[in-house]
Amino acid sequence: MKQEEKQVKKMVMDIVKWKPDLVITEKGLSDEAQHWFVKHNVTALRRLRKGINNRVARATGATIVNRPEEIQESDVGTKCGLFEIKKIGDEYFTFIAECKKPTDCYYCSSWC
Repeated sequence: MKQEEKQVKKMVMDIVKWKPDLVITEKGLSDEAQHWFVKHNVTALRRLRKGINNRVARATGATIVNRPEEIQESDVGTKCGLFEIKKIGDEYFTFIAECKKPTDCYYCSSWC
């Protein structure tokens, strides 16, 4: 169990060193990983569909990577200025806004 915790922390630190505000994944996220992201003030969204993830990448200028240790500076998306969570009725929605390419962000805001 200690080895697993160490490995999860290493994976999160491989991401955190790039100082992201938001991390998005198509897969699940363990409680341990969520703990380390929160500790470093990073919001993590999990279980996004592949098509939505591709739209977010296009809108933000990010590259989807499969292995945290292979992230490069050019993979980090910097083309959107605002990420927010709003409660509408009983549901929570996430929005990515203030994009350099508003048409791409329209797609992000409409699904979130």
